[in-house]
Amino acid sequence: MKHFQIESNIVRCPNHEYAEKMIAAIDAVRVRGDSIGGVITCIARNVPRGLGSPVFDKLEAELAKAALSIPATKGFEFGSGFAGTLLTGSEHNDEFFIDGHERIRTRTNQSGGIQGGISNGEIISMRIAFKPTATITRKQHTVTRDKQETELIARGRHDPCVVPRAVPIVEAAVALVLVDQLMAQYAQCNLFPINPALQEPMELPRLESAGVPL
Repeated sequence: MKHFQIESNIVRCPNHEYAEKMIAAIDAVRVRGDSIGGVITCIARNVPRGLGSPVFDKLEAELAKAALSIPATKGFEFGSGFAGTLLTGSEHNDEFFIDGHERIRTRTNQSGGIQGGISNGEIISMRIAFKPTATITRKQHTVTRDKQETELIARGRHDPCVVPRAVPIVEAAVALVLVDQLMAQYAQCNLFPINPALQEPMELPRLESAGVPL
């Protein structure tokens, strides 16, 4: 997935066919004065092994905390997510092997690049759900401060779907978590001996994300 593919359309979807369907779906609810939600998939490449902690400050927990701190978020999936509950242990386990460059890898990536709260060097993948925009132009029932039932019609400009706008926000939140974890590991490695057999030179992580409406 290339960055220019994501930014090639107003909904920030790298697949042109699905981008057109997304635009049509959003426009359909917009003209009805309604809104729609969606899901953003974010992946991080080249994340070094060893980021995170096994008990407190697990890497997936820190990523979830950052993602769910973004307004309008309602769900977070990591790796296989909820679909993993339908698999057996033998189907879900990521088996290790030695690749052609003598590196320890996993044949599958159900764990989403993090095992036991610590990055394992594989692609980190997550999905964040965003609710439909709350402020819509359709008439809705509400209650005033003095407990009187009334009707409300919102005014002004409001996005019928926040997912396209949230893509760079998700990237920024994930980047902040990874940089924080990189700094923590760097500080720790300066305090404790480094094992060259297990640790490799760090590369800057590369983030990619795209949104899909529900």
